[in-house]
Amino acid sequence: MEKEFLTETHRSVTLNVTGGKIDSFREKEETTGTVRVYENGCIGVAGCLGTPDEQALTDKARDALALGIPYPSKLGGALEQESLNEKEIIPVSELIPTMQSFLDRLGEACPRLAFSNKISLNYRRAEYRNSLGRHLTSSGSNVDIQLLAQNRGSGNLFDTSFGYKGADFDPDALLSQFGKEYDAFYSSADITSGRYPVVMDISDLLGGTLQHFIAEMYASGASLLSGKLGKKFFSDRLSLKNDMNPATNPGVCFFDTEGCVAPDLRPTLIDRGTLVGLLTTKKSAEKLNLPNTGTAAAPYDGVPTLGFNRFYAEPTAPTLSALVPGKAIYIVMTSGGDTTPDGHFAAPVQMSYLMENGRLVGRLPELNIGGDFSDLLGNDYIGAVRGDPSPDSMLCAVVMDVKKSK
Repeated sequence: MEKEFLTETHRSVTLNVTGGKIDSFREKEETTGTVRVYENGCIGVAGCLGTPDEQALTDKARDALALGIPYPSKLGGALEQESLNEKEIIPVSELIPTMQSFLDRLGEACPRLAFSNKISLNYRRAEYRNSLGRHLTSSGSNVDIQLLAQNRGSGNLFDTSFGYKGADFDPDALLSQFGKEYDAFYSSADITSGRYPVVMDISDLLGGTLQHFIAEMYASGASLLSGKLGKKFFSDRLSLKNDMNPATNPGVCFFDTEGCVAPDLRPTLIDRGTLVGLLTTKKSAEKLNLPNTGTAAAPYDGVPTLGFNRFYAEPTAPTLSALVPGKAIYIVMTSGGDTTPDGHFAAPVQMSYLMENGRLVGRLPELNIGGDFSDLLGNDYIGAVRGDPSPDSMLCAVVMDVKKSK
């Protein structure tokens, strides 16, 4: 009988912001424990909330083998690895006064906007051990600022947004960046319909197509990628990964729930235009005869299933001005888009700016953007940049069809 033992602790403090003032907070801590055992091609799972009793969970998991749930026993071999990021970003006791001071300064810098939504301080620690000698430990924190901004008197619930997520908190740098967006918000800009370089978060572009990377969908023939594994289908400039690296995704766990550790801590889906990986668990990889990329997740008391953190596109330029010199459209808010079964992407854009040489010029009217999946990641893909305009930015640039919606 082979065995895996996992523990995980999450702590968070979330502040609610209304009209630029913190009006409530919620503090939460949760610890879970899991034991998975494997024997004769089956899996037994037991889990608990709170500090785990490993032996008691092992006994329950062994009893659960009688349920006959099929699952391959493919444990990773001996490996000791840890990534401990225990630096305190902001002491919990100082979080409210620190963030209220930041909100007050933001309100002074952006007096025509009213801010609301959430600010959170998050911590996660995860540990994995198995009977073959693998022992992995990961910990990290992040501060997550997600503010909705209403143009005072507009009548809208919100008109734009300001966001940041990272392992550091530099209020001066954030105020500088948010100030640039504020100035551009109150400067009007316009374009004619046509084809333009569009700069947007990589997840906004690809979030609707994530299902096409799922191994089962690929094998069924229903994916836009079916039959393309190992083949070059995209731009040479595109390398796409699942970001499990704490250096670029603070607070993330660097291994998956089955103890897999990817090279550079980012399971690769596309490498320089070639589809090299899909979203798999050890079970789906074995069943479908596919390589396992190490993207499994699991409830504390359940069998492994698929997981995903966030897209990481390998940077091709150091700055936005180098990525898209000249005019481009910078997307702030897009919601309601979709990709059709034959691969056509279309989305309404509620908030965007005209950008020239990496500088925000002015606010554009509402737009509609679109293009074909194969083109957007092929001939129309320009590249990606990380850390511009803010340290947590992961942006891509793609040539798209752009139309004004009004």
